Amino acid sequence: MKIVKLLSIALLGLVLSANSLATETHIMIRAKANDAKYIGTSVGGVKVVVEDAETGEILDQGWINGGTGSTKAIIKEPISRGQVMTDAETAGFLAKVDINSPRLLRFKLIGPYAYRQALQEASVTSWVIPGKDILGDGITLNMPGFIVDAWTRVLEDGKVDIYTKASLLCGCPIYPDGPWDPKNYEATAILMQNDVKIAEVALDFTGPVGLFSGKTTLDKSGHYKAIVYIFDKKTGNVGVDRTMFEINLD
Repeated sequence: MKIVKLLSIALLGLVLSANSLATETHIMIRAKANDAKYIGTSVGGVKVVVEDAETGEILDQGWINGGTGSTKAIIKEPISRGQVMTDAETAGFLAKVDINSPRLLRFKLIGPYAYRQALQEASVTSWVIPGKDILGDGITLNMPGFIVDAWTRVLEDGKVDIYTKASLLCGCPIYPDGPWDPKNYEATAILMQNDVKIAEVALDFTGPVGLFSGKTTLDKSGHYKAIVYIFDKKTGNVGVDRTMFEINLD
């Protein structure tokens, strides 16, 4: 019994000794919308999980919050090698991990949380050295997509108006002659009934900011689903939302 107690004390001592050698190391983590700015508070933030890539041990977790950054620096002006794109107001999460040796960490992101239909997930691994902070722009993950929020208005005689409000994943606005011009995007509603595609309706930009709409007429009563998407063939960004409506011609 005495030997068991001595072994337990020895093991505890080893654990405490190992923990005492751990160094708090800081890593700035950011999420950037593809072809746009940083993702932060305005769209509900981005969830971050920092874990050991080999064991799955969670070392820290939290939320990316803050501003989207400078449009001038990120979008309008050429970016030079080594240029820092962020400042103290730019969205980010400062992870703090206690490690006593170099470890391969995985950084997992999911967001934007204010728009569940637009949730994207991204991850990357990177070695982290005790005491060697990664700050400034930090570890930045690029996240593709659009935020798409669709709805319909059913009128008489089977007429249906279809609408969607869209933005880049950072919430950056779509408007004519702006950094994100609607003429560069394809907006379409796919109409389904009983899981069968029955029509496609082109949605035109009707503004002033981010609003697309179209009209159609249906000749059959029943429940319908509209799958609305925005697509940018140049960047590959895609956003989708789904909405249900009913036609009653009786």
